[in-house]
Amino acid sequence: MAQSTTIAPVRDAPLADDVEDVRVGEVAAWILRPEEPPRTAVLMAHGFSMTRHDGLLPYARALRDAGHLVVAFDHRHLGDSGGERRQRFRPAEQRADWLAVADRLRRAEPALAGRIVLWGFSFSGGHVVRLAREMPGVVASLVLCPFLDGFARVLSTPLSTSAWILPQALADLAGSHRTIPVTGPPGSRGAMTLPGEAEGFAASAAASPFGSPWQDAISPGVFATVAMHRPNRHAARITTPIWVGLGERDVSVSNAAVRELARKAPRGELHTYDVDHFEPFYDPEAIRTISADQVAFLERVLPKD
Repeated sequence: MAQSTTIAPVRDAPLADDVEDVRVGEVAAWILRPEEPPRTAVLMAHGFSMTRHDGLLPYARALRDAGHLVVAFDHRHLGDSGGERRQRFRPAEQRADWLAVADRLRRAEPALAGRIVLWGFSFSGGHVVRLAREMPGVVASLVLCPFLDGFARVLSTPLSTSAWILPQALADLAGSHRTIPVTGPPGSRGAMTLPGEAEGFAASAAASPFGSPWQDAISPGVFATVAMHRPNRHAARITTPIWVGLGERDVSVSNAAVRELARKAPRGELHTYDVDHFEPFYDPEAIRTISADQVAFLERVLPKD
């Protein structure tokens, strides 16, 4: 992706020889380029409250090594991206970031404008389900442990936690910016406190080879409407191939909804793994297996040059 007035380096020195660290407007992104002309451009973003540092790089490198140009980015307000106020979470703004990165990609790499692959995890997996039918030029999508059923998540959250979050969520939406803890042990106050979630966030951040800017803080506004979060209503209109990864021990998202996505999407393909929500980002065997399956999927479904 050539640099322009809207694509500028984030740092003077690269984090690694194979990673370009750039900024697209306020959005900080890594670009990984294959040695040969790329087959597609893969746009990749992180899950709820996380950053590009927290487990994305091994997948980005596997896809790059398979001949794809990869753009892995932080949503605005999070990680290395700009945006005030910090740790603000708004799903619509994040989807706008995907569209802005895709638009800049088309301008910088016009040969790839109609050869875009979307890659999402957890909440960004839900974004991908919407964007797969809305974004021009998408030829395939990959969603790992996608968050697809907000009502199921509400039901799994202790009532006392929901009662504590809701007033803060409404205040945040009304313009009184505030943050709450992302996670904590079961019984504590935080957005995601089911068994294993605090350890999963910590392990994913600790796996970063560059050090992670992840913070245990997030604005709570989304929780006022999260029960209505149902991206699967778009699934039947996804006409391109979509790889759907399910963690059999995942308690953070509804696996029934994950299976439903693969069933409803006309070209959906379900892959199941003996992992929880976060192990794909720090367990070496899980990373090797899942990334190899994603590469093989794209090799099967993409048009041959």
